[in-house]
Amino acid sequence: MAYSYSAAVEASLERIAELGIDPTAQVYERLFATHPDMKPHFWRDQDGAIRGEMLAKVFEAILDFIGERRYASHMIRNEIITHEGYDVPRDIFATFFATVGETLKDLLGDDWTAGTDAAWSAMLADIDAYVRATPRVGAAA
Repeated sequence: MAYSYSAAVEASLERIAELGIDPTAQVYERLFATHPDMKPHFWRDQDGAIRGEMLAKVFEAILDFIGERRYASHMIRNEIITHEGYDVPRDIFATFFATVGETLKDLLGDDWTAGTDAAWSAMLADIDAYVRATPRVGAAA
Protein backbone atom coordinates (compact mmCIF):
# COMPACT_ATOMS: atom_id res chain seq x y z
CA MET A 1 0.00 0.00 0.00
CA ALA A 2 1.24 3.47 -0.80
CA TYR A 3 0.21 6.65 0.98
CA SER A 4 -0.18 10.05 -0.64
CA TYR A 5 3.21 11.07 0.73
CA SER A 6 5.10 7.86 -0.08
CA ALA A 7 6.71 8.85 -3.39
CA ALA A 8 7.98 12.24 -2.20
CA VAL A 9 9.39 10.91 1.08
CA GLU A 10 11.08 8.02 -0.73
CA ALA A 11 12.48 10.41 -3.35
CA SER A 12 14.04 12.59 -0.64
CA LEU A 13 15.77 9.58 0.90
CA GLU A 14 16.94 8.41 -2.51
CA ARG A 15 18.30 11.86 -3.33
CA ILE A 16 20.38 11.94 -0.14
CA ALA A 17 21.79 8.53 -1.11
CA GLU A 18 22.47 9.66 -4.69
CA LEU A 19 24.41 12.63 -3.38
CA GLY A 20 26.44 10.30 -1.18
CA ILE A 21 25.54 12.25 1.94
CA ASP A 22 25.70 10.56 5.32
CA PRO A 23 23.45 12.79 7.43
CA THR A 24 24.24 11.10 10.74
CA ALA A 25 26.48 13.82 12.19
CA GLN A 26 24.11 16.60 11.16
CA VAL A 27 21.02 14.81 12.51
CA TYR A 28 22.59 14.33 15.93
CA GLU A 29 24.08 17.83 16.01
CA ARG A 30 20.55 19.14 15.48
CA LEU A 31 19.14 16.79 18.12
CA PHE A 32 21.75 17.81 20.68
CA ALA A 33 21.31 21.52 19.86
CA THR A 34 17.57 21.34 20.51
CA HIS A 35 17.75 18.73 23.29
CA PRO A 36 21.19 18.99 24.95
CA ASP A 37 20.00 16.69 27.74
CA MET A 38 20.06 13.83 25.21
CA LYS A 39 23.80 14.01 24.51
CA PRO A 40 24.84 12.23 27.74
CA HIS A 41 22.79 9.21 26.64
CA PHE A 42 25.40 8.61 23.94
CA TRP A 43 28.43 8.47 26.23
CA ARG A 44 29.38 5.00 24.93
CA ASP A 45 29.20 6.04 21.28
CA GLN A 46 32.72 7.35 20.89
CA ASP A 47 32.96 6.76 17.14
CA GLY A 48 29.36 7.47 16.08
CA ALA A 49 28.59 3.85 15.20
CA ILE A 50 25.57 3.64 17.51
CA ARG A 51 24.17 6.88 16.12
CA GLY A 52 24.71 5.62 12.57
CA GLU A 53 22.99 2.33 13.33
CA MET A 54 20.05 4.10 14.97
CA LEU A 55 19.64 6.43 11.99
CA ALA A 56 19.81 3.50 9.57
CA LYS A 57 16.99 1.83 11.51
CA VAL A 58 14.98 5.05 11.34
CA PHE A 59 15.40 5.13 7.55
CA GLU A 60 14.35 1.46 7.32
CA ALA A 61 11.32 2.18 9.49
CA ILE A 62 10.37 5.18 7.36
CA LEU A 63 10.61 3.14 4.17
CA ASP A 64 8.35 0.46 5.64
CA PHE A 65 6.01 3.06 7.16
CA ILE A 66 5.44 4.75 3.80
CA GLY A 67 4.90 1.36 2.17
CA GLU A 68 3.41 -1.87 3.41
CA ARG A 69 3.81 -1.18 7.13
CA ARG A 70 4.82 -4.74 7.84
CA TYR A 71 6.73 -3.79 10.97
CA ALA A 72 7.38 -0.05 11.28
CA SER A 73 4.39 0.83 13.44
CA HIS A 74 5.24 -1.97 15.88
CA MET A 75 8.92 -1.07 15.83
CA ILE A 76 8.12 2.56 16.61
CA ARG A 77 5.92 1.54 19.54
CA ASN A 78 8.51 -0.90 20.87
CA GLU A 79 11.31 1.63 20.58
CA ILE A 80 9.27 4.26 22.42
CA ILE A 81 8.93 1.91 25.37
CA THR A 82 12.58 0.83 25.14
CA HIS A 83 13.77 4.43 25.04
CA GLU A 84 11.59 5.37 27.99
CA GLY A 85 13.61 2.73 29.86
CA TYR A 86 16.71 4.77 28.92
CA ASP A 87 15.02 7.88 30.35
CA VAL A 88 14.35 9.33 26.88
CA PRO A 89 11.06 11.21 27.13
CA ARG A 90 8.39 10.12 24.70
CA ASP A 91 8.07 13.59 23.18
CA ILE A 92 11.78 13.69 22.33
CA PHE A 93 11.58 10.24 20.77
CA ALA A 94 8.67 11.47 18.66
CA THR A 95 10.51 14.57 17.53
CA PHE A 96 13.49 12.56 16.31
CA PHE A 97 11.71 11.76 13.03
CA ALA A 98 11.07 15.49 12.56
CA THR A 99 14.72 16.17 13.34
CA VAL A 100 15.67 13.78 10.55
CA GLY A 101 13.32 15.54 8.14
CA GLU A 102 14.59 19.00 9.06
CA THR A 103 18.16 17.87 8.56
CA LEU A 104 17.42 16.35 5.16
CA LYS A 105 15.67 19.58 4.18
CA ASP A 106 18.81 21.55 5.00
CA LEU A 107 21.08 19.08 3.22
CA LEU A 108 18.94 18.86 0.08
CA GLY A 109 18.48 22.61 -0.31
CA ASP A 110 16.70 23.31 -3.61
CA ASP A 111 16.00 19.59 -4.08
CA TRP A 112 13.58 19.85 -1.13
CA THR A 113 10.35 21.07 -2.70
CA ALA A 114 7.06 22.24 -1.28
CA GLY A 115 5.72 18.80 -2.20
CA THR A 116 8.51 17.13 -0.27
CA ASP A 117 7.78 19.34 2.70
CA ALA A 118 4.06 18.51 2.58
CA ALA A 119 4.81 14.80 2.27
CA TRP A 120 7.12 14.78 5.27
CA SER A 121 4.58 16.76 7.30
CA ALA A 122 1.84 14.25 6.49
CA MET A 123 4.08 11.28 7.30
CA LEU A 124 5.20 12.86 10.57
CA ALA A 125 1.57 13.43 11.55
CA ASP A 126 0.88 9.73 10.98
CA ILE A 127 3.95 8.72 13.00
CA ASP A 128 2.88 11.08 15.77
CA ALA A 129 -0.48 9.30 15.90
CA TYR A 130 1.35 6.02 16.57
CA VAL A 131 3.41 7.67 19.28
CA ARG A 132 0.33 9.11 20.99
CA ALA A 133 -1.48 5.76 20.77
CA THR A 134 1.37 3.83 22.38
CA PRO A 135 0.40 2.96 25.94
CA ARG A 136 2.74 4.04 28.69
CA VAL A 137 4.54 1.31 30.58
CA GLY A 138 2.55 0.45 33.67
CA ALA A 139 -0.51 2.40 32.50
CA ALA A 140 -3.88 0.84 33.20
CA ALA A 141 -5.48 -0.68 30.13
